[in-house]
Amino acid sequence: MPFYKKKPFLVICITLLVVISAIALIVTTSFHDVAIHLLSADAIWVLLIVAAQSFAYWAYVIPYKMVFKMSFKEAKLHAFEGFQPLKAGSGFVYDMGLHKPLGAQARVYYLGIWEYAALAPAVLIAAIYAYINSSVPVPLSLPWIIGVPVGAALFVIGVSNRTRIAKFPRAHKLLDFMMGMLKDQDWQQMVLLIIGMAGYWTGEIFALWASLQLFDIKLSWVALLIAYATGYSLSRRSLPLGGAGIVLVSLSFSLHWVGAAMSVALLAALAYQVSNLVTPFIYHRASTTFTNS
Repeated sequence: MPFYKKKPFLVICITLLVVISAIALIVTTSFHDVAIHLLSADAIWVLLIVAAQSFAYWAYVIPYKMVFKMSFKEAKLHAFEGFQPLKAGSGFVYDMGLHKPLGAQARVYYLGIWEYAALAPAVLIAAIYAYINSSVPVPLSLPWIIGVPVGAALFVIGVSNRTRIAKFPRAHKLLDFMMGMLKDQDWQQMVLLIIGMAGYWTGEIFALWASLQLFDIKLSWVALLIAYATGYSLSRRSLPLGGAGIVLVSLSFSLHWVGAAMSVALLAALAYQVSNLVTPFIYHRASTTFTNS
């Protein structure tokens, strides 16, 4: 049975969230401008958007496999399932339900931490470059310049002062948790894990870049990376229903803040979010058909 017949209520909810968010954003700009850009879109870029999203999914299988110590086949099944938007929860909720009964609750958190461990350094470098060249508004670049080094420094200070930290139970527990994440993998596995996560983020950012090209929006890679990280700092695996509506609003504004007109920023963010929601359906349908054949 097709997914839209299995869960019609969720399909309706996702559609309404995206449509309502789009209408609310159109009200803040010119409907005429939105219509012109929409009619002049170069649809060939849609293929690249889907290809980039597909690359991101396959890249994500690598860290998923390594964090949860699974076979590639199992990791592919569960990693892809975590991207499905037809869930009341999210990929995080799915993973917790799957792995918590197996005693692997900590590894669900490890997976999320590794996501941002791969993204944060790249955004930090982009933010420093943007700050020096004044190519991105300071309120967008400065939080990354401050937040990433401060977070890394706190971890290093905590590791080098574990005895003193022991006086503070909650801080000590958090530090032990972080150390456990590092002990769970050897250095070769960590390298592969980071490469897989970097591949995931690269696919995602390329999908957003292709969404911009769809409407002929020109942004520097520095601006694109900061806009993506600012507007989509939460992975859709952490958001209910694939982040339907939420991502559209936050990403539209972040693209606008780095220089895109609001009308085209909205359309690019919409194309990106629709690809986030539809591409998993394609994979799920294809895998179901292949399994049943």
